[in-house]
Amino acid sequence: MNILFLSTENPFPLDHGHHIRTYYVLKALAAEHNVHFVAFADNDSAFEYRSELRELCRSVEIFPLRFLGWRQMHLLLMNFFSPLPLIAQKYCQPQAVDHIRKVIREESIDLVHVDLLHIASYRNEISRLPCVLVNHNVESLRILRWAKVERNPLLRSYLFYQYFKLRNFEGKVCRQFDLCVTVSDYDKHLLSGLCGEGNFVTIPNGVDTSYFTRYEKDSKPNSLVWTGSMAGPYNRDAVVYFLEEIWPIISERAPAASVTFVGGSPPKVLKKRSRRCATIKYTGYVHDVRPYVADAEVFIAPLRAGSGTKIKILNAMAQGKPVVTTSVGAEGIDAEPEKEIIVADESEKFAERIVFLLQHPDRAKRIGLRARKLIERTYDWRLISRTIQDVYADLEKNVPENLDLQRNGCRPDGLGLTYQS
Repeated sequence: MNILFLSTENPFPLDHGHHIRTYYVLKALAAEHNVHFVAFADNDSAFEYRSELRELCRSVEIFPLRFLGWRQMHLLLMNFFSPLPLIAQKYCQPQAVDHIRKVIREESIDLVHVDLLHIASYRNEISRLPCVLVNHNVESLRILRWAKVERNPLLRSYLFYQYFKLRNFEGKVCRQFDLCVTVSDYDKHLLSGLCGEGNFVTIPNGVDTSYFTRYEKDSKPNSLVWTGSMAGPYNRDAVVYFLEEIWPIISERAPAASVTFVGGSPPKVLKKRSRRCATIKYTGYVHDVRPYVADAEVFIAPLRAGSGTKIKILNAMAQGKPVVTTSVGAEGIDAEPEKEIIVADESEKFAERIVFLLQHPDRAKRIGLRARKLIERTYDWRLISRTIQDVYADLEKNVPENLDLQRNGCRPDGLGLTYQS
């Protein structure tokens, strides 16, 4: 089968959840089919990994997104006059439209994979081919949760505006695809309810269990760890929330406790606190988070915003670490609370559960071991890859003959779109 794989990003390097999910789906499809890869890039680093993509794909094309300075302001302004949410308008590129048409025409494409709602408008260019939309998150819910924790009143108002556009867009677009993939049954329930109809299937996120495995060494007593870039609003809010509302309780009840934040773009409050307190540390970007996770007794993920299944939590569980997170962090993970994962939404309870695990390392270890077993039986990419291959093969064989869908896509006419080169 010849597959056109449309992605918002080059998945290399494999340093965060979005990239990891995209890579393993791409790898699973490329193992059995001819894949033609088309993506976008908002920085030059994405072009440095073409060779890795060419090892998997028959062809690779990446289109630059140049939205800096005045271009970014212009995009924000024009979006007020567009029915599309900002994340979708950003990816409407005429050069990409021409290339997609060319690939479909010349490579006898049988099926199209669209990775994320952001580029779902390209459905208009895919004509009558069977098409899969992969939802890494419920995007409208993601923005709504961000809006609820955002402190800047102007940005909060803008986020609510985008939420309503996204919710409308999400509901319409998902009905236009032959298959919509979600990463959890929770997301499937939300999106199917939003759309009112549609063909949904859950293919969960996973873990390379041979890479993320238990280290045969003792962890450092009273140590906590966080992993993930803090550049984005969801992770940044989690770190600030932990430092301002949870850490003071922990440090009072467990004075020997320490915490290490592994990831780039630390917020100002983290830099400031780490200078004043030796038990708060940050590493900056690292190529391999596993040694830092192995050193810690407890993995923390105090997420209050975002959506989808958190791969960093699955990775930590695969390393046999007890994870303390929130309902948002645990969303979509089929783990039993208090036995395979610890869930606490209030700052007091979050701190209390961490202190308990630090004071009862044997209990923490048992939770981590059960978490590892859960990952092995449910979230191993080797198992999930087989599911991916079966689902796509079944769609290609059983797609309805009549795909006369009403579509509104990346067209310059009637939508008020301004394309940027």
